[in-house]
Amino acid sequence: MMSGKVPPSSHNDAPTMLGMVAIALKMLMGDPVKYFGLVFGIGFSTLLMSQQASIFVGLLTWGANPVLDVRQAQVWVMDPRVKQPDQGQPMSDQSLYRVRSVDGVAWAVPYARSTATVKTSQGNIAAITLVGVDNQSMVGLPEDNLANSMAAIRGRNAAILDANKINLIWADGRNPIGEVVEINDNRVVISGLTTALANFSGLPTLYMKYTDAIAITPPERNKLSFVLVGAKPGVEPEQLARHITEVTGLKALTRQQFAAAGTQFIVENTGIPISFGAAIGLGILVAVVITALTLAMFVAENLKNFGALKAIGVTNQQILLMVLSQALLVGFIGYGIGIGGTAAFLYFGQADPSLRGFKALGEIVFGSAVLVMLIVVGSAYVSVRKVLKLDPAVVFRG
Repeated sequence: MMSGKVPPSSHNDAPTMLGMVAIALKMLMGDPVKYFGLVFGIGFSTLLMSQQASIFVGLLTWGANPVLDVRQAQVWVMDPRVKQPDQGQPMSDQSLYRVRSVDGVAWAVPYARSTATVKTSQGNIAAITLVGVDNQSMVGLPEDNLANSMAAIRGRNAAILDANKINLIWADGRNPIGEVVEINDNRVVISGLTTALANFSGLPTLYMKYTDAIAITPPERNKLSFVLVGAKPGVEPEQLARHITEVTGLKALTRQQFAAAGTQFIVENTGIPISFGAAIGLGILVAVVITALTLAMFVAENLKNFGALKAIGVTNQQILLMVLSQALLVGFIGYGIGIGGTAAFLYFGQADPSLRGFKALGEIVFGSAVLVMLIVVGSAYVSVRKVLKLDPAVVFRG
């Protein structure tokens, strides 16, 4: 943003549009303090908005991941009081057979999900999510390393551990395969590793055969958490879920519906939306304030230059084009810096298990771009209004 004299035109006519843009960019870069202030202000705001939005969406996804990790099941059946995946209410084993008898059900298998405590031979104690999957089909195991996991879990009291959370049980980062742990005074052998999607509880997930999992949990009359269902060919999951509910009186949701319920539970019962909404709003506010104030200062300092341009025949439309080109340039560069910083943060953050799986979705990248452009264009228009009303004679006044 240069405060010097405007280069004179070599013709009597007003400069061309392209010439106006060139002059505008020279004026912009002629004041490096304001130029870099605008660029880095917009860059910081973009980074704050997109990074916080990406983490927010990632956290919401954690609520759905226990369902999304079970890709084979099209319908989940549960006690009517259950609201989200980590809130399994034990049902009678008879529920499994009732579901299997419903028309349209191709298969139905048991699925147990509960919280337990493991004790290692080194004396460590850690809370875990204990999952029991069907003994035969193994429906419920994560897709990662599935064939090896199915083979490893066949043994008695054998377990598969989520590799992302090993450090929460063994802080020394050891390979846990072959380690013996104790769950409710029962000996369990870690016989394999898998990679599960992160869940909102943040606990390590341990997978066992259904019969082994319910055998080592505290004695209760009912231990069945969910029934996982596959639909027959030609039967829509939504239709089947409604039919199961009508016939059995149990709550049946499709995979997508139950995953959405997990996300909705976080939104309605935690302060996460408010916290991240405030951070995103702060990023927008910073962008608006920095851009509007800096552009206003720049225009005020260059009123005489703009007056000189109007005196030689430059129209208001050309003046508006000049300021818009300045605003769009700093917006484009600042946005690139900010979104690049977000991408770098999320990329290198994959090394941390607590950030693994977070990504900048296309909707966030596009939404941030639209917000930044709206802010810079709006700020440019507000700042240039004084110039559009400027009397060219101001340049000749002392």
